[in-house]
Amino acid sequence: MKVVVIGAGVGGLTTAALLAQAGLEVTVLEHHTYPGGSAGTFWHRGFRFDAGATLLAGFDEAGVFTRLERRLGVRFPVRRLAQGQTLMEVWLPDGRVVPRPVGRAHELEAQEQAFGRGVRGFWAWQARRAEALWGLAQGLPFPPANAQELRRLLHKGLPWALGHLADLPGILADLLRRTAAHAPANPAFRRFLDAQLLIAAQTDAGGTYALFGAAALDLPHRGPAMPLGGMGAVAETLAEAVRRYGGRVLYRHRVERLWLRRGRVVGVEVALGGRRRGEREVLEADLFIANLTPGDLAALVPEGPQQPPPADAWGAFMLHAVVPEGLVPPGAPYRQWAGAGEWTFVSLAEPGDSLRGPAGLRVLSASVHTRLAEWQGLGKEAYQAQKQAWQERVARQVERLIPGFRASAALLLGATPRTYWFYTRRQSGWVGGYPQVHPFRTPSPRTPFPNLWRVGETIFPGQSVPAVAMGGERVAALVLARLGLEPAAPFADGAAHPGCSLQDRASSE
Repeated sequence: MKVVVIGAGVGGLTTAALLAQAGLEVTVLEHHTYPGGSAGTFWHRGFRFDAGATLLAGFDEAGVFTRLERRLGVRFPVRRLAQGQTLMEVWLPDGRVVPRPVGRAHELEAQEQAFGRGVRGFWAWQARRAEALWGLAQGLPFPPANAQELRRLLHKGLPWALGHLADLPGILADLLRRTAAHAPANPAFRRFLDAQLLIAAQTDAGGTYALFGAAALDLPHRGPAMPLGGMGAVAETLAEAVRRYGGRVLYRHRVERLWLRRGRVVGVEVALGGRRRGEREVLEADLFIANLTPGDLAALVPEGPQQPPPADAWGAFMLHAVVPEGLVPPGAPYRQWAGAGEWTFVSLAEPGDSLRGPAGLRVLSASVHTRLAEWQGLGKEAYQAQKQAWQERVARQVERLIPGFRASAALLLGATPRTYWFYTRRQSGWVGGYPQVHPFRTPSPRTPFPNLWRVGETIFPGQSVPAVAMGGERVAALVLARLGLEPAAPFADGAAHPGCSLQDRASSE
């Protein structure tokens, strides 16, 4: 049974690795030269920069990456954060800096110190909802893609509902309520919530529906970890797993068209790069997985209707930089400016991470939300002028967090939604998935073709690297169920496969 996966993002690679492990003949096609897509890591002048996503979690005992390590026999090269360690710091307009430590007790103490005892009720609600949801969310097929997923949803959901009967009316109400409805009337606290949810839910506390908001705010307590060598280490580890189980990951292979016959996909037309630039070939298969947005998939269907990104979709402006290690004030690896001007999220590489660059220098990336429409229809000169203006604006915001940044930066590299489109081929540079304004915003993996499924941040459970990996697990289960196969059992002892990781390679070179 042949399977073609279009796109080597984390979701596509998770599906590919699980299907290859189950014995299917898997080929992953990626137009770029490295895996990960917007969660990849690229080389530039001897440094490794994260292309987009930088926050990583899912390494708790029940987390998706812990499951994948056991099931696939891999080891992701990460440093797990311990209880009490600060994952993130948020700068507010009044000058206060709010830490987000790992562990609920530590978080509550930090919140009370920043905002007073009036926020205790909010965090009690958040913890109660998050714990209930995580008990249900692992492997949750929502919305159901077929009758089998509907049966699985009922089988999983009914006992869960009976176990949370007293809380059920509130849980159901939180499908409609906004996260802000649970927050105290404290403008500084609301600013904090808005800043955090814009990262995790692509909208603020007044827009994010409350159940998603509760789960999104739980990131520091869900096995956060620092990827060694950059976020791309996750995708690279998964790509190694695909190959280990007999699959192929082919780079410089850009899928440009789906070949259809009698309502099914029978092959993909591929434009080749590198030494074979200009050549084309058609790869046939039985089953297909598209690690693509709905619009990008629609563009591959001959004469099919096109689908633009949603009107509220976000792009990102990224500023990648290298600074002297001594310039960075002590603090958390992630720092968010939520004061005046653009809200800027700064991600710092691990101190001494030799996979990111030479000793004495530290790699960082700063990201800002930007509307896609701001970058469309610009001529070359207007685009370059706008890109330079944004780079200056973001650099000034980073300066607030790292004084002396602009004068001392050894390298500055800006990236716009057009940059994302060029390198990842994501439609219009759309990143971050759907803003989570209601529970049915993120569709199922189904497509109009019975042997083609979608995966990635635009299917449930949506945003974040752990979420797309969970979506990859879901799609692999759909495919295996269709074939009458059961997923392979995890390694009984939980031991990592003896294969080589990025960290191993670094220590042996």
